[in-house]
Amino acid sequence: MAKIRVGILGATGAVGQRFLQLLDRHPQFAVTALAASDRSQGRPYVEACTWRLPGDPPSNAAALVVQAPEPPLACDLVFSGLPADVAGPIETGFAQAG
Repeated sequence: MAKIRVGILGATGAVGQRFLQLLDRHPQFAVTALAASDRSQGRPYVEACTWRLPGDPPSNAAALVVQAPEPPLACDLVFSGLPADVAGPIETGFAQAG
C-alpha cells in the first residue's frame, strides 16, 4: 500500500515542527510538502527553519523547499500548525480545494 502524501502548514513554527517530528518514518504517511510564511518560502527547510525541538530536524524534510500555504501542494492531506489568527482563511482555501 502506498503511503499517503501529507503537507504541513506552518511547518517552520513549533507546532509544525512537532507535526514533522511525529510524521517522520510514519508507516502510513510521507511528508511531501511544507508550507510557511513568506519569510521562509523558496528556501530548503533546513535553511528556512530554526529547529526548536530536541534532536535534529528529520533528514527527509531537510531538502524540501518551503512553499506558500495555499493550494495546490504536492500532497493528499494537510496538517495545520498555523497560528489561529491566520489559519481560518488559509484552511478554508484548502477545504474548498478538496
